[in-house]
Amino acid sequence: MLYRNGLKHIYYGVLRLLGGDVRLVRRLQSAGALLVLNLHRVHPDPNPFWSPLSPAVFDDLVAFLKQNFRIVTFGDETAVPMKEPHAILSFDDGYYDFIEYAMPILERHGVRANMNVIGSCVEAGSPPWNIRLYDFLRAAPDSLLGEFSIPGFSMKVGSSDESKQRYGVALSRFLKNRPRPEREVLLESVAGVIAKAPGRTTRMMDVADVRAIAAHHEVGSHSYSHESMAFEPDAFFREDFERSARLFRERLDLPLRVYAFPNGSYRPEQVDWLRERGVERVLLVEETPSAPGNRVHPRITVYGATPLEARFRALGHHARPVA
Repeated sequence: MLYRNGLKHIYYGVLRLLGGDVRLVRRLQSAGALLVLNLHRVHPDPNPFWSPLSPAVFDDLVAFLKQNFRIVTFGDETAVPMKEPHAILSFDDGYYDFIEYAMPILERHGVRANMNVIGSCVEAGSPPWNIRLYDFLRAAPDSLLGEFSIPGFSMKVGSSDESKQRYGVALSRFLKNRPRPEREVLLESVAGVIAKAPGRTTRMMDVADVRAIAAHHEVGSHSYSHESMAFEPDAFFREDFERSARLFRERLDLPLRVYAFPNGSYRPEQVDWLRERGVERVLLVEETPSAPGNRVHPRITVYGATPLEARFRALGHHARPVA
């Protein structure tokens, strides 16, 4: 891991010396692009399964974006004249570390973000099923890992972080590719083993937390169940949205104006259905810049072990060209 991070540091350092970051900023400016960045976690603890941005890297990224873009939210986007390129920081899931680590940095820089929460996680206070699996794999001793077995998944897990990472990513992919009812049965078969693991699960924001951050940041929905909606029937998708809408209306006392599809998974008719029901901004992933005035926004996923890597990913160095 250290060797790989060292190579990344050299690679992005050379790109910067060659003026790659300046060219990318100018390209976005000349295209009139709106840069919508998709983030998840800011935390100082590296995670072998889904590494968050460290607070130092996130601080550098926000400072860099402020130098080159006007950071706004979706609600601000059309209200602020496009005299300079805009960028939006769009967080998904609703991890508590947004409050602990991201918010102080955002406040220090005087900028706001968009946070899209998973309704079931807000109400239950527990993370999505794949994060619970990752939490188990990180904390479980070898003896407990020996008891863990998912029917139909033959891969074995070792005790090293690298082995656990490969196993966890492969297992998550295996379960995501199962029909939801089948996956729930498989997870139930190992629930007893997972419950034995020491340590706590990843903390999510609860109702009170979401209401509190809404005073400073824009809150949207990341669905209620966090299922891949392209594979779900229309009835499930619509009921899932209605559950989110009830949560926003009855418990959060917030309008539901922004909806981010889970796992970047959707069907075009689902986007149309949301727009018909008054959702003002629909968020995808798709790894390409957006444009001001859009109601459906592609986003660029941002991560990075170093400040330069995060900067270049945010500028779309690894993304598809601006349309």
